[in-house]
Amino acid sequence: MAPYLPLYVTRSDGKLEVLTKSRKKELNAPSDDQLNNKPDAKGNVDYFKEVEVGDAKEVDWRRKLGGMLIREIGGQENADAYLYGHPQGRKKRYRSPGDFFPHLLWLATDEHGDTENCSCKFCAPDDIQVFEKPDKVRPPEPVKKEQSPVKKDSAPPKPPTTGTKPLVVAPGRSNSQDANASGVRAPSKLPSTGAAIPSAIARQTAPQQLVPTQLAPAKCFEQDQDAQYNKYIFRPGELVWFNRGNAWGLSIILKRTLTRDVHNNDRARYLVQPISHPFHNPPTRIIESEDGLRPWLAWSPPLPTHQGLAAPGLTYNSIDWKSVCSGRYGQGDAEVDGSIFAAKAVDDSFTLFDQLANNTVTTGERLYNGIYLGGEKIWTGEPVRLRKDPGQDIMVVRSIVERLKPGSTSTASASVFVVGDVYRFGTSQLQPGLEPPDNRHLPLRLRQDLEYRNRATIQTRRTLSFWKIIQAQTAVSITDVKGRWYESSTLLPILKGTLEYSKEFQRGEVGDVGGFLNARGDCNTRDAAVPYRMGTRVVE
Repeated sequence: MAPYLPLYVTRSDGKLEVLTKSRKKELNAPSDDQLNNKPDAKGNVDYFKEVEVGDAKEVDWRRKLGGMLIREIGGQENADAYLYGHPQGRKKRYRSPGDFFPHLLWLATDEHGDTENCSCKFCAPDDIQVFEKPDKVRPPEPVKKEQSPVKKDSAPPKPPTTGTKPLVVAPGRSNSQDANASGVRAPSKLPSTGAAIPSAIARQTAPQQLVPTQLAPAKCFEQDQDAQYNKYIFRPGELVWFNRGNAWGLSIILKRTLTRDVHNNDRARYLVQPISHPFHNPPTRIIESEDGLRPWLAWSPPLPTHQGLAAPGLTYNSIDWKSVCSGRYGQGDAEVDGSIFAAKAVDDSFTLFDQLANNTVTTGERLYNGIYLGGEKIWTGEPVRLRKDPGQDIMVVRSIVERLKPGSTSTASASVFVVGDVYRFGTSQLQPGLEPPDNRHLPLRLRQDLEYRNRATIQTRRTLSFWKIIQAQTAVSITDVKGRWYESSTLLPILKGTLEYSKEFQRGEVGDVGGFLNARGDCNTRDAAVPYRMGTRVVE
């Protein structure tokens, strides 16, 4: 056996005794009948025997669980040993290290000890469980696109299209502001629809020629935070809409932190810098809840309030802002117009950051860990939306590459592209004995969002959703990237309002939030597919 180091999980929720339905105590272990080693009438012996500490079986369990905890991979199931101790009693026993691993991962990573965050088959029985594959399974149903209807609100925020205008000057509040007045984040445990789910679904491994590229670990703390599900929606340096109280304005995220709400749940808090024209520096604002923010691509900017600034070809740097402030361009709000033109300038640009390698001498390429693309911050190892039909294709970015022209050292003429695996969203009818392709290789945010959506559609529509790889290690120009991919389970409740979203969830109508977002460059009239390089994220 290979050498290994001990790994200690410093807490447990196991119970030696539990209360039965009749309120009597019983040992959380095999019953006396199960421990009886006497032969039956036919001479057969079938009983449980306690495994001592240090026994080969006990060591094997700990070794496998430790390895899975480190690598987050599954092992072979072993039906010869069982783990007792689950708080729900002796019937909730784990058959193998792989069976127990989701619970162990929850024990090791959830600092609040909230069982609603555990995905094991006992704490979250509505999740899709993986069991041993039977000898014979029926062929899978043909994969089809999800066509869940998405309803529009009659007031902002609206599903954006080019030209859609948010409320910027006139007073107004969005539906999600009213519905989220208590500051409720996306629920960690989904509302139940009351329908039952099959107790066992066997894994159907469809033959795949494309092999997903292995994910690299995060290279910095901020990247690791952004890779976690339901941690932060918005990122430092990003361009966002913020609630000014009587209207919505544009700002840059400066800082963020987590606070605790009245229910002792984590809540993201942001410090933003409103943007304006060069001769006005608005004070920073603290946004106490993500309900008070929207992604830049959630809405399209309105027309300038100064009629004279509506002429084509004007940019933030070409406008005479002193003349605007003195009234030469007519009546209007210079601060609002300054933010509109500044935001368009940011959307029309990109900035590479966190250089990883410089191979300009050998291959003419530099590798980066991240890129500000328009108003959004993108890391390697996470999904982005692509400008491809049918519109829901995404890429899990493995590399961000800057390639210089042969014989040139200038970055002005360099091409920038992302390399990764392309996935397409699909759905299939739920059938006994079938399960969609294994998505364990996907980033955590994609997997968690998929599980969230499946809990609704399995119960109400008997459909399963999944991401299917269609291209591996593909290079795509940044001009073909729409923007960041957002979790529908966390952003849709904000865009639609928690109340409306909960109703749709109960009906199994969990659409894709990508349909509510613009693409980078949509707000500019010129060829927005070709952004210019900005050395920093400061608009001069």
